[in-house]
Amino acid sequence: MSDPLKAKLEELDKKKKEFQPKIDEINAKREEEIQNVNKKYDHMIYDINYTAQKLEDEFYNDLIKSFVEIVRREFDIKRGSDIYEVSNEFKDYRKYIAQFDIFPKELIDRMHKVIHGDPIENIMYELENIQKSYLRS
Repeated sequence: MSDPLKAKLEELDKKKKEFQPKIDEINAKREEEIQNVNKKYDHMIYDINYTAQKLEDEFYNDLIKSFVEIVRREFDIKRGSDIYEVSNEFKDYRKYIAQFDIFPKELIDRMHKVIHGDPIENIMYELENIQKSYLRS
């Protein structure tokens, strides 16, 4: 009884060994096709992400430019006035800009300090460096 079972087991092992190259070939072909599909879709995803990042960078740069513009206007108001008081536009802008998570908290804090008594010059004379530091290419 054990000899026929032993023979069948040997035949089973022999068949598995015969089938293994075909299985390996199928697995290799499958892996190649998966790589091709991944490459195709990775490229599509990259294109979409690139476009989205470009739009985000443009929006972010617009936020930074609006910051520079409001600081310059506030500085001009101060230069044109004997008695300077932070404008409502500057205060409103500071509240408004804080809603954008991508806007640098440091710049919001600097505006907050101006609203609470620091001179606008502390920001104005650093605008060029701020632009170089924060604007995205």
